[in-house]
Amino acid sequence: MSSYIQVCENENEEPMELPLEADGGLLLTTLVAQFPSASGVKYRSASNPSAFRGVRLLDGVFHLPEDGWNNVFICVFPKDYKHKTVGADNLCKTKRMDRYQRCSDLIVLGLPWKTTELQLREYFESFGEVLMAQVKKDLKTGQSKGFGFIRFANYEHQQQVLAQRHNIDGRTCDVKIPNSKDGSGQPLSSKVFVGRCTEQITAVDLRDYFDQFGEVTDVFIPKPFRAFAFVTFMDPHVAQALCGEDHIIHGTSVHVSSATPKHDSRTGGPFGRSSGGGGRY
Repeated sequence: MSSYIQVCENENEEPMELPLEADGGLLLTTLVAQFPSASGVKYRSASNPSAFRGVRLLDGVFHLPEDGWNNVFICVFPKDYKHKTVGADNLCKTKRMDRYQRCSDLIVLGLPWKTTELQLREYFESFGEVLMAQVKKDLKTGQSKGFGFIRFANYEHQQQVLAQRHNIDGRTCDVKIPNSKDGSGQPLSSKVFVGRCTEQITAVDLRDYFDQFGEVTDVFIPKPFRAFAFVTFMDPHVAQALCGEDHIIHGTSVHVSSATPKHDSRTGGPFGRSSGGGGRY
């Protein structure tokens, strides 16, 4: 019996291979990880192709149907799921992107001393709605410190601003995501460690898959092959949100964890992995 089954969201679409458990069952969590909101699977039996057959679900596991797993299975969603959507084909991807893409405070470096908060806001409102604009000032003198913070209402507008340099009041300024601190006191990293890779997974495969969560700026697979890779995102918050999750790429379950800089002496283990499953770079 095959250790994978073919599943698609709608009939006649290109199927995705999902892994089966050792006992031949399919976990509901495995299905939902790739097809959010799916509640079951169905298929057309060779003995009666004019009707769909459902697959029994018990305690979170789909059990081997009478015809086996050799058919192409189609996701079943709650009755009101697709009726409430427009562009159902893109719904799953949109939900995944919304989960990881959130606006954050951005730091504006190199501001002219004369730039006011109103001027700062007016400049960036040309890109989209600005929720907050603040020029940092010296508490004693009241003079600008030469930098400030902004926050957009829309993630796409934020990414557009981050992707370019800016000229404000005749001076070139840079906009970046601040080096916010995580629980360990280290700056948030835009890079993640992807473990359990196979040689069949290419850099293009990784980029195409992870690009659904946020813009990918770099993919690195070590040579000779060592069963892991590094993926770098433009937004470090997207990278950190993915850490600790399993994802299925071309039928292979890969694990995403934090990528730790080489100089971090607390890491160790094979391939530079820490006890928490991260990778060094």
